[in-house]
Amino acid sequence: MLDHLIRRATVVDGTGGPAYTADVGIRGGRIAVIAEPGTVTEEAVTSEDADGLVLAPGFVDPHTHYDAQLFWDPYATPSMNHGVTTVAGGNCGFTLAPLHPDRPEDADYTRRMMSRVEGMALAALEEGVDWTWSTFREYLDALEGRIAVNAGFMVGHCALRRHVMGPDAVGGQPTPAQLDAMLALFHDAMDAGAWGLSTTQSSTHSDGDGEPVASRHARPEELLALSRAVGEHEGTQLEAIVAGCLDQFSDEEIDLFVDMTAAAGRPLNWNVLTIDAAVPERVPRQLVPSERARRAGGRIVALTMPILTPMNMSLGTFCALNLIPGWGEILALPV
Repeated sequence: MLDHLIRRATVVDGTGGPAYTADVGIRGGRIAVIAEPGTVTEEAVTSEDADGLVLAPGFVDPHTHYDAQLFWDPYATPSMNHGVTTVAGGNCGFTLAPLHPDRPEDADYTRRMMSRVEGMALAALEEGVDWTWSTFREYLDALEGRIAVNAGFMVGHCALRRHVMGPDAVGGQPTPAQLDAMLALFHDAMDAGAWGLSTTQSSTHSDGDGEPVASRHARPEELLALSRAVGEHEGTQLEAIVAGCLDQFSDEEIDLFVDMTAAAGRPLNWNVLTIDAAVPERVPRQLVPSERARRAGGRIVALTMPILTPMNMSLGTFCALNLIPGWGEILALPV
């Protein structure tokens, strides 16, 4: 018996072929039959008439920051409203786990950082999330069975640094023992089900105190050690942001990206590739890492958007304003 039967749907299956009308049966959470309308004889527990409606695979959004929002909004709105059924979180080096169990102040630091760097409401982070976990596995367990979308999360470099180095993560360099501890923590998260590693070197990313976030202090050797660790896990990826993502990569940034994907043997994605008629040299320059990575045995994928990139800013949010000299001091003034 089928669990559910969708009748007379217009199927757009993602292969590039023409749309067609079909009945689609589901059993055990998977598609069990696709057949001409009216030809499915197997009974179904439930059914619906989808005449005039399109049935298609959901979109995958590879760059989101739903890490916290899913606790109070299991539907990941508005993404699901637009057909997104799978979201990737933990981007830009920022995750809500791991948290050091003996330093409750780390959760407060993380909340304030996420509020500053991603424009999330601090009150929502404080009141909408339980913050009861310490390990990455416990974070995933806290979401298990509570959300209406498929979700996967990378391990944030900033969280790894903070867990191992404490406040010294901002401005400091790990000792060999601390780097080993970071790698062990990363492997533990990967074994729990994380998708890969994310990190940032972007000048737009500052913490709640206005300081560069922890991963911005990492040197290439630290990034390459973590990249090699990614390569020890199948089906994984790297996501990385550098200052040149906003305009044009420097030679050093290109070298870093290529070295990271080659060290990992895994794809690396970055965002966001933008097109500007006033800067025609930008796109060719931004695609140089992809070509060099291909020759080096890696793969670099530039994320972009098929629409204009609108921005909604206020005096209380949006990290791009951090680029303006003196903005942090002005923002910190009392109202």
